[in-house]
Amino acid sequence: MKFDFDTLVDRSNIGNMKYLTTLDIINRKGTISYAGAEMDFKTAPVIIDAIIRRAKNGLLGFTLADKNYLNSIKWWMETQRNWEVDYKWIVPTYGTIHSVATAIRAFTNEGNGIIVQSPIYNRYDQAAKRTKRKTVFNPLIYKDGKYHMDFDNLEKCMKCENNKLMIICNPHNPIGRVWDRKDLANVAYFAKKYNVIVFSDEIFAEVVFDGHITTPYSTVEHAKNNCIVATSLGKTFNLTGVNNANIIILNDKIREAFIIQRDSDHYGSIDPIAYASICAAYSEVGADWVSEMKKYVWENIILIQNFFKENIPKVNIVNTEGTFMIWIDWNNLELSEEELYSFLINEAYLELDRGSHYGDDGVGFSRMNVASPRKEIVKSLDFFSMLLLNVDIL
Repeated sequence: MKFDFDTLVDRSNIGNMKYLTTLDIINRKGTISYAGAEMDFKTAPVIIDAIIRRAKNGLLGFTLADKNYLNSIKWWMETQRNWEVDYKWIVPTYGTIHSVATAIRAFTNEGNGIIVQSPIYNRYDQAAKRTKRKTVFNPLIYKDGKYHMDFDNLEKCMKCENNKLMIICNPHNPIGRVWDRKDLANVAYFAKKYNVIVFSDEIFAEVVFDGHITTPYSTVEHAKNNCIVATSLGKTFNLTGVNNANIIILNDKIREAFIIQRDSDHYGSIDPIAYASICAAYSEVGADWVSEMKKYVWENIILIQNFFKENIPKVNIVNTEGTFMIWIDWNNLELSEEELYSFLINEAYLELDRGSHYGDDGVGFSRMNVASPRKEIVKSLDFFSMLLLNVDIL
């Protein structure tokens, strides 16, 4: 293996949110938290080297999206996502959720509805509430251990004239589903029919497994003239603390309106660290790192899936097609949420994200971040194995 994914990153004494919010009982036990959506190994060496060079240069002033920056994005989308992107479509911003809020302000009014498909990343709802909009839920259908879109209800949501914007997540956080072209085309058909703009969050796009491919939303039929697509280094390269995203908008009028709102939200220039990171990551060396990272994470996923199948068959792990999280269904244990998490934390020493954080239909589920050194996961599973010998809860 060319890159090091076996060394646990040091989170101490740097103000890292995950380190500061990890439960004391987990720290005392010497295990790690599997909450949050940050990897537990370092980002790609090519990015680290580029940031060091930029810092040593000593100039951290205003930075613009020049030809080098735009070429890097264009090359990456063409070679890694099979997506032909025009330079003029690229709009740098201060991050994905910042861009969600920008789109909400640009294309909706206070009191309008923002459609999301739960269980879903909770910061979309947070952005809607902070901008005084209403979140409209089109819950996904969970059947036979797999999630599907409810297109009948989605049409009802889009048909309502108060609902002006839809946010989709692909791959879908937290369930790990990669929406295929047919699903996306159905969304686009209704969005065009009812004049709803679709914001497609594709920041996990490169983190897919087992032959799955993230289809760029703008490439499906009916989509290109009413969509906004978010791309970022944040998840793929573990740069969530660097506030940058590159938004792809094909329609000239939508792009112009988005840029006007972005600028009025006090956008200035690209963070110089983000600039260095983009130009370094979106390269052949960066692509090699992503390829190895995905192989490593997929092996972690298989390890955990096999553990649950062999030791806790009542618990179902939803098939992970993308992201570096797994979505665990504990409902067959018939425990209340408080009973479940008391057991997980105080007896199994597993700190996971509560499924209820992603909507009411997430109750009884957990999200587990598995982008961690394998030895840490093995340590946690060993604790679980010992626990299984002494409890009858499972």
